[in-house]
Amino acid sequence: MFFYHGTNAVIGAIDLEKCRNRTDFGKGFYLTDKIGTAQAWAIRKAELFGGTATIIQYEVNGGVFGLYGKRFAIVPELEWLKFICDNRRRIAANATKREPRHDFNWVSGLIADDKIVDVVDEYLNDEISDAAAIRRSRALPTTFQLSLHTQASIKYIDEGYVLYKQLRNGLWTQKWFKGR
Repeated sequence: MFFYHGTNAVIGAIDLEKCRNRTDFGKGFYLTDKIGTAQAWAIRKAELFGGTATIIQYEVNGGVFGLYGKRFAIVPELEWLKFICDNRRRIAANATKREPRHDFNWVSGLIADDKIVDVVDEYLNDEISDAAAIRRSRALPTTFQLSLHTQASIKYIDEGYVLYKQLRNGLWTQKWFKGR
C-alpha cells in the first residue's frame, strides 16, 4: 500500500522524536492515502516553518495492521472526537503525560478539518454538548490518515528507495531518494 507524507524537507529516516506533540491522534508519523492532502500539508508546513514543500511516497506493508492499533469509523463520532480532545488537551494535568497519550502502535481514521481546534476548545470548556460537538466536527471527505506511534510500526515502512516530489518555482519535481 502506498501512502504519502507532506513535509518541508526530504526525510532521510523517520524519527518519532521529531514528531509534533498534541496532534489529533497523538505524537506520531502521519501519512495519508491522498496525494492532494499530502500536498496541502507540505505547502502549509513550508509556509509555517520554511524549507521546501515536499511530498514523500512510502510503501507501507499491510502487516502493520496486525499490531495493536485503533481504527476509527469513516464518519465523525463521539469516540473519535474524545480521542482527538485527549491528544490535543493542554491542561496542567497533562503537562507531564507522555506523548502519545495512548498505547497504540498505529491509529487510522478521518482527518479533522482546521476548525476542530475551536470545537475541541469549546467542548473541553463544556461550552457545547456532545451532540453539538459532533455536529460541528468536520472531516476532510473520503480522506484517511494513518499515524504511526512506535518503532515497531515504523518497521513496516520501506524507507529504502522512496519517491518524493518538491515544489520549486510553482512546479512539482519528482525524484527518487535512497533512504536507509
